[in-house]
Amino acid sequence: MGREYQLPFVWYFVGLHHRQEYIHRPTGMPVYQWIQCVQGTGKLEIEGKQFIVNEGQGMLLFPDQAHTYYEITEGWHVHFIGFSGYGVKAFFENFGITQCGVYHLHEPRKIAVLMEQLYERYYVKKQSDFFTYSKILYEIMLEIAKLSAIYEEDNNGHSRNNKVHLVMKYINEHYREVLLLPNLAEYVGLSKQYLCKLFKRVNGFTIFDYIAEVRIAHAKMHLLNNPYEKIKQISWECGYEDVSYFGTVFKKIVGMSPAQFRGRIINNSKFEME
Repeated sequence: MGREYQLPFVWYFVGLHHRQEYIHRPTGMPVYQWIQCVQGTGKLEIEGKQFIVNEGQGMLLFPDQAHTYYEITEGWHVHFIGFSGYGVKAFFENFGITQCGVYHLHEPRKIAVLMEQLYERYYVKKQSDFFTYSKILYEIMLEIAKLSAIYEEDNNGHSRNNKVHLVMKYINEHYREVLLLPNLAEYVGLSKQYLCKLFKRVNGFTIFDYIAEVRIAHAKMHLLNNPYEKIKQISWECGYEDVSYFGTVFKKIVGMSPAQFRGRIINNSKFEME
């Protein structure tokens, strides 16, 4: 991308509506990355943990951090940007962002529009105004920083929003298990009522909606990868003991039953082989 001009925030690459392939980087990348899901569902594996990444969510990856990510539904499309600069680390630390994470976006279009501006200026209009690029990147970083919202601290000096993120991480890692609201509230030291209110305020959806989304995303992955596994078994593996209730939740989110979803997969596979 050329000379950095000693700017504090420097972008290196940007891409739009990319059909995300399987990525495995044992040593990470030398730059920061923001990867925003615009369609489908993917999975991020980092530091031995796994995270579902749905539409309206983004991954912030730090330099030299090993990571793997890939689609779990057909057609996982993302916007992405790579950036660095001497001011980035201090900027994020100021907002309490010190490690990789998956963030839910209240207004996904805000960051998407900024990335589109960057892409158009450089790749379409062929402009070489790196100061403007740095300004746009700064706006993107501000939008990411807002998601951490560390200015909203509780009496223990920890971000309330970080507690919500801890609950989301716990759900991602323990979706197979029985997830009870009292246990989740105790895990982060909040009351049940306050956790529900805070979770909804931070994310725009309820904690129960999120549990269902994570479980059904994994169920879809099971159906894609194991088209002949019993639906009852998949139900159990995704945290639902009642297969009928599993079917109800699946249809509400996906728009069809697990059997119909499976049938479509098998039919599409047969079509591709013909």
